[in-house]
Amino acid sequence: MTDTPWYYVDAGQQRQGPVPSQALRRLHAQGEIDIDTLVWRDGMSEWKALHTVTELSRPDPMHHPVHDPYAAPSSALDASSGLVDDALADRLQAYAAFVGPRFAVYRRKWRLDRAVQDANGWNWAAFLFGAFWMLYRRMYAAAAGWIAVLTALAFLETFLDASSGVSSAITLGSSAAAGALGNHLYLWHTERNIAQARASRPADTAALHADLAARGGTRWLAVVLGLVAYIGVLGGLAFLVDG
Repeated sequence: MTDTPWYYVDAGQQRQGPVPSQALRRLHAQGEIDIDTLVWRDGMSEWKALHTVTELSRPDPMHHPVHDPYAAPSSALDASSGLVDDALADRLQAYAAFVGPRFAVYRRKWRLDRAVQDANGWNWAAFLFGAFWMLYRRMYAAAAGWIAVLTALAFLETFLDASSGVSSAITLGSSAAAGALGNHLYLWHTERNIAQARASRPADTAALHADLAARGGTRWLAVVLGLVAYIGVLGGLAFLVDG
């Protein structure tokens, strides 16, 4: 019997394929695609998430698992079927409630479908906006720490009478550090809040998700207030230098 050719949408939102169903399962086992990856084959009226397609959810008796040190154990995620059990689904729902609309993006960045979460990749928002992105994501402690570091660096530059080249290098270096650490900081922030919410609401899932939604998401007001504070700090620094 000829295996059905499938198409799928990769992380870059590009169509890939055709590939046989066994190859599709193998891509899932290797972490190249996840349970929400959109798939399509001839005869389907629309693209669907992998885990909603019955014929892909059935275990493949001919499938031989590929070793993946990051893959979740079969008790949580069956790599050959693409199905998620209740425990993993509950965990993902908690992350989704906290992160909000961009959850699908951070789900990939944090490798939440695997046994061990490992934030990876570059965060352009953190690179370009630094502490303001942290404020937008309601990471107030991280933003305050980052602003303190930048302020200290600015004082150091002034004290040492650093050249414009050195100042530019410091600015670029701090931005690059924010871009490299952004996903890690946000994962830590998210997991800390989820742990706190679970401790206060251990048996009420609806209340837990409501609490996480209130704790997480985004906040433009924090960005505005942070910008005002930052301008104030710069003004104070200029006053001290001129004085």
